[in-house]
Amino acid sequence: MPQALKDEGVPVPEIAKKLTIKTGKNTGKSPSVASLYRALAEAEQATADDDAPLWAKPARIRRPEDPLTPEEIDLRERLQAQPPPKRHRRPRG
Repeated sequence: MPQALKDEGVPVPEIAKKLTIKTGKNTGKSPSVASLYRALAEAEQATADDDAPLWAKPARIRRPEDPLTPEEIDLRERLQAQPPPKRHRRPRG
């Protein structure tokens, strides 16, 4: 939404006033103008880097009887080939 408003020519300070922080200690407040400029710049840089969309691809929910796609087979094989993660033990003392 902020990017769309910016593209429409709405000044960034006005966009900041329209937004509300959803979580954290500043819940219910508007973000600072500097934070909004930073977020817009990061989003622009992310799109400029690889032309990848900013939103994740929706997940497909499979049923157990559905066959796996070639991508899912490849992913499963790569995950199964990984060594198990090392467990960190706390020193006794």
